[in-house]
Amino acid sequence: MASSPDSYPVSSPDSRRNRRASLDSGAPDRLSGADLFAVGLGAAVDLFLAAKAAEGASPRTIEWYRYINGRAVRRFGADRPLDRVGAPELRAWLLELRETLSPESIAGFVRGLKAFGNWCAAEDLGTAPGFRALRRPRVPRRVIAPFTDAELQRLLAIAEPRERALILLLLDTGLRLAEVTGLRVGDLRPDGTMRVMGKGSKERIVPLGATARRALQRYVAERGVVRPADPLFMGRWGRPLCRKSIQVAIAGLGRRAGVATRCSPHTFRHTFAHSYLVNGGDVFSLQQILGHTTLDMVRRYVSLTEADLVARHRVASPADRLARGRSA
Repeated sequence: MASSPDSYPVSSPDSRRNRRASLDSGAPDRLSGADLFAVGLGAAVDLFLAAKAAEGASPRTIEWYRYINGRAVRRFGADRPLDRVGAPELRAWLLELRETLSPESIAGFVRGLKAFGNWCAAEDLGTAPGFRALRRPRVPRRVIAPFTDAELQRLLAIAEPRERALILLLLDTGLRLAEVTGLRVGDLRPDGTMRVMGKGSKERIVPLGATARRALQRYVAERGVVRPADPLFMGRWGRPLCRKSIQVAIAGLGRRAGVATRCSPHTFRHTFAHSYLVNGGDVFSLQQILGHTTLDMVRRYVSLTEADLVARHRVASPADRLARGRSA
């Protein structure tokens, strides 16, 4: 996500000077009464972003908050008192955004705005009633179709060494795109696992199958001399592959292979989760591999086909198992 024009800070220089002057003049840390309304929206967003950075939020998370709340500042004004931005205005704005943004994006806006409002209330910058009153909208549950085995074979048949290593890694681990871009050569461990830095700066160990491991080792060997700190995936001009480069590379591979299913890193994540369960994996180990804190998030990735359900029921049918026991 591009930082401009939402670069930090989002308030105007004059607003920030007024805010600093009030803090330097010996004003109490806890604002009360009419002073609450002196806190401008832009200054409050600046303080919110600084707090998130101090708390150790990832640069991508901070950029996400900056983008959403920065747009609110531009819409309602940096000097608009925080508590004077009402819920009806915010909802009307979100309705306008629906004309150009998906339901998932609107839900993201609501999350970002509510997080900002809750933080302002907790820090006594204001009650932020408009922001805190927002409710997350219903988002349609779209089933993302996984790749078929035939499609995967077509992709692998035409893939170059770097592409082959990349798609086998995604297929065998279900890593998020941001996690792939953060991998280093030294994250490949001798025991067949890899070290992954996930959301919230949480490190986890992810197993890697022999096929994917060989593809990665072959790709790294072709690069010549590498150091453990070097990025695992490099571009053609000696620069690390970024998120956009990986998305473009995978989409291009899908077009060349004539794959009908949407070819993206996220589709590989769904394919991994689906295949892992169909082939005997359990949801608890899948949760750990995917790096989710709750099983609810894991369920969003998994949609068994009718044939899968019939086959699984055939194996686990309680009535059939009882009948087999009686006939034994």
